[in-house]
Amino acid sequence: MQAVTSKKLHSLLGDFTFFNHFSVDRISTRDASNMPFICWPNGSPCLIGNLYMQSLLLSRGRTRNGLSRKGTKGGSMGAYAGHVGQLLKRCYRDGVDPINLNDMKLTDYVDEIRKETADYNPAQPKKSQNAVIATGKVWLDFLVFVGTFYRNKTFVSPTGAIRAREETFYVKVRGGKMIPKAYLWHHSFGKSHREHRRDPVTSEQIQMLKAANRKDRASDFVKMRRLTMIELLTDLGPRRGELANLKVQDVRNAVKLDEPVLRLDTLKREEGAERFIAIFRPTLKKLDEFIDGPRRKLMRKVYKGGKDHGYVFVSARNGQPLRETRLSNEIRDLRILAGIESQLCPHMFRHAMVTRVFTQFIAQHKLNNADDFRRALLDTKTFVAEVVQWTGHLDPTSVEHYIHLAFRDLANYSETLSSVHQALAMDKYFALSNDLKLQLEEGLPVADYLRQLNDLERMYKQDAESAEKRTTSLRTP
Repeated sequence: MQAVTSKKLHSLLGDFTFFNHFSVDRISTRDASNMPFICWPNGSPCLIGNLYMQSLLLSRGRTRNGLSRKGTKGGSMGAYAGHVGQLLKRCYRDGVDPINLNDMKLTDYVDEIRKETADYNPAQPKKSQNAVIATGKVWLDFLVFVGTFYRNKTFVSPTGAIRAREETFYVKVRGGKMIPKAYLWHHSFGKSHREHRRDPVTSEQIQMLKAANRKDRASDFVKMRRLTMIELLTDLGPRRGELANLKVQDVRNAVKLDEPVLRLDTLKREEGAERFIAIFRPTLKKLDEFIDGPRRKLMRKVYKGGKDHGYVFVSARNGQPLRETRLSNEIRDLRILAGIESQLCPHMFRHAMVTRVFTQFIAQHKLNNADDFRRALLDTKTFVAEVVQWTGHLDPTSVEHYIHLAFRDLANYSETLSSVHQALAMDKYFALSNDLKLQLEEGLPVADYLRQLNDLERMYKQDAESAEKRTTSLRTP
C-alpha cells in the first residue's frame, strides 16, 4: 500500500472573520481567528473539510463559545483538523471522495493508523489504542457531516455505507445528577485500554534538571531561560501553552503589587479566560531579572521584527516567541543531560503542583477520604474558588485523578500549616535553600551563597505574611 504524505494538511488563519448572517440591511460577521484551514495534499483547498471546520465553530466545547482555537496548534479545533487530515490523506491517496467511502475502506484505514510505528522507535506503535479510538470518533463525526451535506442521512448508521452505532454514557455533574451523552462507535475500534496517566515530577528530578542546566555548555541566555521556566512550572503548574503566552507586561504588573499575583491565560476555557495565581517572590525576582537582563540584551541584538512582541520566552536565535513544542523540548533536553531515564514533560510539573495543592487542602480541611473531597468541591464556595484559582479547572470531574494522587501522598505528609499558601511558601523556601547548598558544593563563592540565602529568607518572610493575608481574606464572608 502506498504511504500517505507526512505533511500536515491544515494551517491556522490567524485574525479572521467570516459572514454569519444578513439582517436589517446589515451584514453580521463571526470571529473565526485561528481557525484551521484544510487543503488536499496537492495544495488545493478542501471544500468539505473546511465546511466541517465552520460547523465546529457552532459546536459546544467546554464552554458556550464553541471549541477552543487557542495556541499555536489551534486548540481543540486544531486537533479535530489534524484527525480529519489523516482521513483525507488516505482518501486522496486512494482517489476516493469521502462520500464514496464504504465500511470496508474505513475499517482498513483504522487498521492502518493502528499499525503505524513511532518515528523514534519502530517497535512501538505511533498511536495508543485510545488514540486510535479518539481519531476514529472524529472521523465518524466528520463523515456524519459529509452525509448530511450530501443529503444522505443514513450514510453513517447501523445499516448505512458506514456501519456505526450510537452508544450512551453518563457524566456526573454538580449536585450528583447523571447526564446522558451519546457518541458513535465503529466495530473496527476494538476495546479501549485503561488510560495511562503520567506521575507527577518529583522534587529530586527537579533538582537534577537544575543541576544539569548549571553544568550544560549552553549560552547564559538559554540557561537562564530554562531555570526561569522550571521555577514557573514548579510553582504555578501552567499548561505549556499558558506558559508560552506569558507576557512581559504580566510580570511588570505582578512586580508592582504588594501581594504579587501573576496573570495567566487559562486554556481549555472560553476565549479570554484568565486567572491570577499568587507567585513567590524568589520566582518573581528570577523572572524579572531574566526579562531585564538576558532577554532585553538578546532582543536588542537579534530581533529584527520591529516593535517588541512582548512575550517572555523567546528564541535565542531570532527573538521570536517560543512555541509550545520548544518548551517541551527544553525539558526533554535537560532530562537527557541529567540522565533521567523515565519520561519527563512540562505537564508532569502541573500534575505535581495540583497534587501538592490538593494534599494541602485535604490536610487543612481535615478531609478523610475522596468522597469528603468531592463533597467539599461541590458544596463549599470558598473551596471551589481556591481550586479554580490554582488550577483553572471548572469541572469537578476533571480533577478526579489529582484527588487520588493527593490521598496517596497524604500518607507521607505529617506537617499541617494554617493555609495552603503558607505551606507552599515554606516548601518553596526549603527547595531553594537546598538548591543553594548544591550550588555551594559546585563552587558558588561563599559570599554569593550568604547574600542569596539572606535574600531568600527575607522573601520567604514576605511570602509567609502574604499567605496569611490571603487566607484571612478567603475566610472573610
